[in-house]
Amino acid sequence: MYCPRTYTDLRKVKVGGIAVYVSESCGGVFLENQTLKLFECRSGERGKALSAHLAKFHNELQGLNAKVFCPLCVDTVMLRRFYSPLHVVEIDECPGCGGIWLDTGELAKLQSLMLNEKERALLRAQLMEECQPSKIEGHPHIRDAWIRRSDKVDKLMDIASYLTNGW
Repeated sequence: MYCPRTYTDLRKVKVGGIAVYVSESCGGVFLENQTLKLFECRSGERGKALSAHLAKFHNELQGLNAKVFCPLCVDTVMLRRFYSPLHVVEIDECPGCGGIWLDTGELAKLQSLMLNEKERALLRAQLMEECQPSKIEGHPHIRDAWIRRSDKVDKLMDIASYLTNGW
């Protein structure tokens, strides 16, 4: 496979048992489908190791808006999209194989935006406290009385059957 930016060979590196393809000429990395989530947390061992390895090859690139072809699907142009809801980091994703190309420094940016488990738990508790469901009361529906009426009729029938059987 070749680097989509510099057209040099990508080097296969195993990080925590997961294969990634690193460009030593530009500091970019190609991740196969669904493997980015394994590296996005800065506190995780895989994320730390990959960031440290990529920092050795950090180079500034010109023309990041140019078309990028997928290293795996050679004739497929990768789509550039925002990865985070804050629209801070743009990644290149292959519509064919789902592989992701991260340019130099993009993994570090992603990791800086991600929350660890403790921060997620605190945020979740805060949001649940702020967003308590509100109780909505409206006008009673016309059929609400039917239920009550049928209960009364049932009781009346019970009394009638008791009286007729008791005599």
